[in-house]
Amino acid sequence: MWPGSWGGLRSKGASAPVKGAVLTNTIALWLGLVILAGIIADIALNGGSALMFLARKFLDLVEWVDFWN
Repeated sequence: MWPGSWGGLRSKGASAPVKGAVLTNTIALWLGLVILAGIIADIALNGGSALMFLARKFLDLVEWVDFWN
């Protein structure tokens, strides 16, 4: 499931973790800042319509996955 380099569980038959594929604190901080900047830009420029669209699509996905569960 998760690469071994992330410290998570791997499913049977999964390939070995990729060398150097590590999520450091610096990378996580930059990703968080980029996502936050995107949210702020959407609210400032579109009134949050893109966030609403993504939230609705995410809820549709959750409902679809729940159906197959």
